[in-house]
Amino acid sequence: MNGTFWSSTTLHDDPLFFVDRGEGPATATLLFPVTQLLTLRNAAGDVDYLQGRDFDLDAPAGLVIRPARSRIPVTTRDELYARTDPGDSFMFSRNDPGTYLMFSEGDLFHRRQLRTSYIHPAGQWRGPVPSFDQGALPRTLRLLKTRAPIAIAVAGDSISEGYNASGFLGVPPFQPPWVERVAAALTAASGSPISIHNCASAGWTAEQGLADVDRVGATVPDLVIVAFGMNDSGYASAQDFGGNIAGIVAGVRGAAPHAEFVLVSPMLPNPEWHYPVMERFAEYRQALGALRGPGVAFADVTDIWTELLVRKSVYDLTGNGINHPNDFGHRVYADVIVALLCDPTPGLKRPGLQM
Repeated sequence: MNGTFWSSTTLHDDPLFFVDRGEGPATATLLFPVTQLLTLRNAAGDVDYLQGRDFDLDAPAGLVIRPARSRIPVTTRDELYARTDPGDSFMFSRNDPGTYLMFSEGDLFHRRQLRTSYIHPAGQWRGPVPSFDQGALPRTLRLLKTRAPIAIAVAGDSISEGYNASGFLGVPPFQPPWVERVAAALTAASGSPISIHNCASAGWTAEQGLADVDRVGATVPDLVIVAFGMNDSGYASAQDFGGNIAGIVAGVRGAAPHAEFVLVSPMLPNPEWHYPVMERFAEYRQALGALRGPGVAFADVTDIWTELLVRKSVYDLTGNGINHPNDFGHRVYADVIVALLCDPTPGLKRPGLQM
């Protein structure tokens, strides 16, 4: 098993998406500079691309260059920014309502993305590093250390439901969404049998999650993972959002007083999409962090995602072009959450999550 992308010197399945902007060869940037390239293949994993034929590599810069003769999929600027309404006018550009962003809930982006594995120098991740949170979740940690069964309930939106993970879409390489990855990693680390009650629903906000607390509480969960914010960002203030999340915690505790919670801040959407108020994601992150306390941990995906975008493009990480993660993005969610739950001391070693 491999370590997390922030800790290992071998990164597996770094995603790439090539755009022809009419300004020379299309390029895509790796997360880290390269010491040794291992593989470059399509996202499905059934086509390998050849250096010197399909791509050139600037290893110190971590830059992959697509020559004109290449077999690598490439997307044109006109495809990304259509002037004809594709039938879903909700996906128009923030700066121009007459421009429609490329969007698909199917495997359109998956088919155009690549994944590459490579060895890189140590210490390249400059961003935040999630860490084990022993104080916040003592009961969950005790269950993991004793290999006891754990019931996990999930309250969230389409990202938590699994949208755009290849396994959710039913296409190779059939990688599971982040919820299933968390369950598998916890079982591998501890031996605890994990049962999942996924109450997430596409399009939902924290306000709808608050109205659904009875269903979540009825699962009698040991741990509840709460992951909203993407759909809230178009209308809800941080105060309202934080209040709804606090209400979910209080409501579930009314039915399951022993339950503990992980509150997850969301990935960032395509900033060109008109719907979200981008400033709210940092505000939501602060609101969720303020709720941390006994029995409540905070999984900060937003901060990690912000750092990823220093080198990666939105289209490297997207599953649908707008507001869902691809396989790598689901891996990020899982890595951040599992880091809070797995004790790095002997007896409960944290496994790496491999794509």
